[in-house]
Amino acid sequence: MALTAFVCGCTGNDRSQPQAVVILGAASTKDLLSDIAEAASNSLDRPVEIEISTGPSHALAQQILSGAPADLYVSANRQWAEAVVDADLAEPAVDWLSNALVVVVPADPTVAVDRLEDLASESVKRVAIAGENVPAGIYAQQALSYYQLWEPLSASGKIIRGHDVRSTLAYAERGEVDAAIVYATDARLTDGVRVIARLDPASHSPIVYSLVRLHGESPAADAVYQFFVGDEARHIAERYGFQAFSVSQDEE
Repeated sequence: MALTAFVCGCTGNDRSQPQAVVILGAASTKDLLSDIAEAASNSLDRPVEIEISTGPSHALAQQILSGAPADLYVSANRQWAEAVVDADLAEPAVDWLSNALVVVVPADPTVAVDRLEDLASESVKRVAIAGENVPAGIYAQQALSYYQLWEPLSASGKIIRGHDVRSTLAYAERGEVDAAIVYATDARLTDGVRVIARLDPASHSPIVYSLVRLHGESPAADAVYQFFVGDEARHIAERYGFQAFSVSQDEE
């Protein structure tokens, strides 16, 4: 289930009712989006009420394609962002952030997993990755194939699929799996896991978070979008461990 957060900035000289702005974002951006939204609401010269719902990128894209109202969409890969743009529902997507994949194990493990190759050992029974249509799951499967681990792990029934990358991380936090592949930014958020390997970027497609401004007349949404592609939002993202792209005026 998608988490929903509200950030209301209702101060300043404008005494009108706050305008609602709806953001749908990839699960791995949940905390980041909340922080950026709070910063935006405190900086804009108009009162806004920002609603944030997070979940698997493909599920959010399907919601948008099915008519769900939204103003901004953050996808953890270009594919789902382009699907929304190709449906003539949005302005061209921009490359907003990047990330990396890591292998994590429970902080208090029951099985010794100290390197990537250990995933194939007989003592390892379950390895979690995100769902097959979820960007984190797609990247993880590509990486495991690159390291020639996908076939032995899947053939032996070790692969456990999470609903999204955060639920995949939770499996490892709770000790329900021996290891999980998640984004580096997710692993930073908890003491419940330990990183044992950082996967080579060459092992998977580039991890690119696309930011999409959906069609609709909303000065508040335009202002929030401009904040999201600005310097302050970029600095917040970098504090979370994301790599931020510089968005040019032409792309905006």
